[in-house]
Amino acid sequence: MFLKPINLFVMKKILLLSSVLLFAYFAIGQTVLFSDDFESYNTGESVAAQTSSWTTWSGATTSGEAALVSEAQAHGGIKSLNVIPNNDMIYNFGNKTSGVYQIEFYYYVATGSQAYFNIEHIFADEWAFSCEFAAGTMTLNNDAATPPTFAYTQDSWLYFDILVDIGNDLITLDLDGTELASWTFSTLEGGGAAANQLGCINFYGPANNNYFIDDFVYTEIESGLTPPTIDLTATPITTATGDDETISFDNTGEEELSFVAYPIFDDNFSAKNGTKDGIMHVDGDNAGNAVGWASEITAYIATRFSPEVVRPFMGQEITSVDIYIGDAPAGDITVYVWDKGGFITPGTTNILDQVTITPTEASWNTITLNTPILLTGDEIWVGYYLTAPLDSYCVGIDENATIAGANYIKAGPVWSEFGGIAGTGNWNIRANVTGTSWPIWMSVAPATGTVAAAGSQNLTLSFDNTDLENGDYTGTLAIGCNDQEAEWNEIDVTYTVFVGVDDVKQTLATYPNPTTGIFNIETSSVIENVEIYNTAGQLVNLINVNNSKCVVDLSNNTGVYIVKINTIDGQIIRRVICE
Repeated sequence: MFLKPINLFVMKKILLLSSVLLFAYFAIGQTVLFSDDFESYNTGESVAAQTSSWTTWSGATTSGEAALVSEAQAHGGIKSLNVIPNNDMIYNFGNKTSGVYQIEFYYYVATGSQAYFNIEHIFADEWAFSCEFAAGTMTLNNDAATPPTFAYTQDSWLYFDILVDIGNDLITLDLDGTELASWTFSTLEGGGAAANQLGCINFYGPANNNYFIDDFVYTEIESGLTPPTIDLTATPITTATGDDETISFDNTGEEELSFVAYPIFDDNFSAKNGTKDGIMHVDGDNAGNAVGWASEITAYIATRFSPEVVRPFMGQEITSVDIYIGDAPAGDITVYVWDKGGFITPGTTNILDQVTITPTEASWNTITLNTPILLTGDEIWVGYYLTAPLDSYCVGIDENATIAGANYIKAGPVWSEFGGIAGTGNWNIRANVTGTSWPIWMSVAPATGTVAAAGSQNLTLSFDNTDLENGDYTGTLAIGCNDQEAEWNEIDVTYTVFVGVDDVKQTLATYPNPTTGIFNIETSSVIENVEIYNTAGQLVNLINVNNSKCVVDLSNNTGVYIVKINTIDGQIIRRVICE
């Protein structure tokens, strides 16, 4: 997408506005990671609809945004990719953070046409550089204060050769065998520091454009490190003793793996008292402050409530949302509650609820949700969608230090973090909660950390039966990490508690159920004996135990059985399915 930086207002006062190297590289073994001459696709149809290798800005595959395969021009064979106005064709390089890579393609700009492409460090968030084509002149928007321009020939196939050396933090751009420029790769278009990462290339169609791409090749010149890779066996955890459980995982990659871990709780509690018990928020009070833009903008504004912020309200429900609106937006706004998106790139996925309102300006607005949203301990996002007119100040903020990882804006396809105004300001977005919070019966440590290449990590899962009644308590342990193939991992957890006849609280676990033969019983008490009955009420077996653990062999039986577990503190009954 051809985007320009967003300019912010605050408080209606402040406007925020190498040939030797090549020889060495080519002496090393090369691997072509991807190539496309477009010959295998159907002419006149969207390339994104015919392959997953190419995508669009929004992910759509229709011809309105996705470029079509054409026979009007071709460098080799008879077909090429034709980019017209409003097309956005993207190839993802895989977010490379090490190694040396070459990107080659042929580019044909028709007479009188504009054209544009860019390479991004982070999709839709950090631009490495872009090339803009007018009649016979190409502008290179790299890190230079004054973008250089170069002559090119229209109605002719141009050969682009881009070399990205991540290890040496260097990028070189060649056109038709001549080096145009070489500069530090980890910089932004227009200047400024950026991630030293090769994200994607975007072929965009501005107005009055008609151009073609052919013989696209993406080559690994020097292999990079294996990305962080989590090796985790998500074996369900079933416990009755309440003893700590250890969860281990490895990083089999060659780059550092970062992770978070936190518990998510199932609704094992039914009581809700129906009163307004609290406000979940990270912001401070509004003192008449709002931010705005130097041009009209349509965007999502959201607060990201982390598991640490959500945990005190776990078991309660979001019933309404408070937002502060400064100037009146253009038309209505829509208020949203979402669940979380990715670990590597934070964002949203599913809409849990949405309500459209006409807001009151210069005021807090309370919006009642259609359906209360249960808080289970997982991350949740709350925000709204609006159109802010030119030179308006619609989005309310506080005067506190900006909290990292809490304030986000989405004016395009992805969320970007709002860094505040000189480090000050948080969105005025709050969630009103009702009901009785649940006991936090499960916790994990450490909650965050890093794992070195080829390293291992142990997590300790702890249990607390304070305020728990007799029964099974279930949930999951969520582990998020920067493994692109497994950003979120979950382990099922069951914790069984029962109260003995003398009101001494005990715990008990029975597993697996259903079973194909072996049935385990574990308790923090002492099991005197186990009685096994069929559905007709007949005693099938009586096992004397006198231990805290017992293994029952049902391998010669099928059907449903009633297992009565008699401990020195009382009896508990389980229904077991034997397959």
